[in-house]
Amino acid sequence: MLTLISYDLLKLRFKIEILLIIKGNKLYMNTKLLFLLSVVLTCLMLDASAQAPQQFNYQGVLRNANSTPVASTVITLRLSVLDGSDAGTSQYSETRKVTTSSLGLYNVAIGSAGAASSTNNFSSITWGSGLKYLKVEVDPAGGSSFVSAGASQLLSVPYALYAANAGSGTGSTGTASGDLSGTYPAPAVVKIQGVAISSVAPIANQILKFDGVSWVPATITGLLGQDVTTATPDIISLTNATGAALTNLNVDIKSSGLANSILMTDANKVVKWQSATDAKLVSGFLSTITLTTLVNGTTLIPANDVGLIKISVSGAVVGDPVFLTNIGDETEYSVVASWVSAVNEVSVRVANYQPTPVSMAGIQYKVFLIQAE
Repeated sequence: MLTLISYDLLKLRFKIEILLIIKGNKLYMNTKLLFLLSVVLTCLMLDASAQAPQQFNYQGVLRNANSTPVASTVITLRLSVLDGSDAGTSQYSETRKVTTSSLGLYNVAIGSAGAASSTNNFSSITWGSGLKYLKVEVDPAGGSSFVSAGASQLLSVPYALYAANAGSGTGSTGTASGDLSGTYPAPAVVKIQGVAISSVAPIANQILKFDGVSWVPATITGLLGQDVTTATPDIISLTNATGAALTNLNVDIKSSGLANSILMTDANKVVKWQSATDAKLVSGFLSTITLTTLVNGTTLIPANDVGLIKISVSGAVVGDPVFLTNIGDETEYSVVASWVSAVNEVSVRVANYQPTPVSMAGIQYKVFLIQAE
């Protein structure tokens, strides 16, 4: 009795379960003994120049009538690939002596070296034409008195072997179709996704480009830098997704209309025109002044007293920060405060901590006026 146990399309794996019994030196059918044959057909991803391996794996387990393994025993197998039916013509057959393991397990690579004898060539099996069956015959005593364990249909053909025969029944030849043209084993690729490929040979650094009709060789021109003119005041992004260098690139950025504005990134990392105030930037004016008289018309600061000086600073606006620092070492009095008191005018308050009056005439200072744009 033959029973299909499992089928895995990805690995093209088969397991054929046959019930047999060994009594004495003879092999009989019996429903109480399990003789498991496992044919594993593994399909490899092969490139166009690779040679498909002309073999596939076969694994079995042999047990006695009491279900104990036929362990560490030399047995003989005759394995045949039949065409069309379980009684069809043998396209390939081989005999092998194998030794079972302690569990009664044995492995064979059908079509590989090491067969005691073989009939026909493994490569002559027409996988792409008609049904194929695997017939198994066993001599548990290791001789040549084979008893048939039956034949079971191979429900899926080993893909690499079928591909090597190009899907035809004529061995290593066959007519290609689809995006291929010519015959196997060396068809030509004439289309991609059904679109014809130009017969013009490409040159170095060209690519295949679809021109609306066919795939043609083309030079990559889009990788060269090109001038960019923005349509709005803000630059959203300049992205080079290809990874190529953007050479000869000029950027003409549309004006924002704000005088003295600058390009800055905002909190969202967007580059845009901003005023100095929005960008939190300021400008400053540095000038040198020479003190002459106090506002009361004198040059002397009274002992232990303060005095007020008003100086002219062009561009000063009330509220602008202003700083004064003396150029030389001044120890007789101190500047205690400075501020913009009127347009173009800075007031400076000085203090004399000496017991006698001191003169401030002719002393030079640096004035730094900060203005926000």
